[in-house]
Amino acid sequence: SSSMLAVAADAARKEGLTNIETRVMNAENLALDADSSDAVICRMGLMLFPNPAQALTEMRRVVKPGGKVAVIVHSALEKNPYHEIFYETVRRLGNIPPPARGEPWMFALGDPGALENVYKRAGFLNMPVHAVPVQRRFLSAADAIRTVTGGDLKELVNRLNEPERERAWIEIEEQLSRFEGPNGLEVPGEVLLGVGTK
Repeated sequence: SSSMLAVAADAARKEGLTNIETRVMNAENLALDADSSDAVICRMGLMLFPNPAQALTEMRRVVKPGGKVAVIVHSALEKNPYHEIFYETVRRLGNIPPPARGEPWMFALGDPGALENVYKRAGFLNMPVHAVPVQRRFLSAADAIRTVTGGDLKELVNRLNEPERERAWIEIEEQLSRFEGPNGLEVPGEVLLGVGTK
């Protein structure tokens, strides 16, 4: 997205980097030559594309032979209690069904074998996928709630009426507080790192 690329370009300028170019393009139809890139990295995006296998196919097309296509996605929702607490509470209070299988959302590729399957469909033969533990840190449970400012979770919250929304924030803060300690709020989680070689 142009807004994300603006942040990246600004960061590059602040670091004095002059060999970085940003371009908005469709991940499922990359406007790049075949065999033109040393590596492709997709961080927390593949699960949000309507056709992740097509996006990976394009990434494979533009990387040079022997090059790597590395992807990070969220693991299963139940392995990420920070998100699970938010999603499950809001869905329950608003009687909102979960996304249908195959629908793009943050945890669409978190099921066992899902990321490997997308790599295979994109034509990769060697694509190890590793589970990597992550830790989400906030000053407090209340601080963690304040950080929910965008994305599909904010859209879900906006589907609640005012009493449901107030109840959701109370329940979420209560559940998150069990992860509070002397260093603030620390919630364990897990991401998946996939690396395919062309």
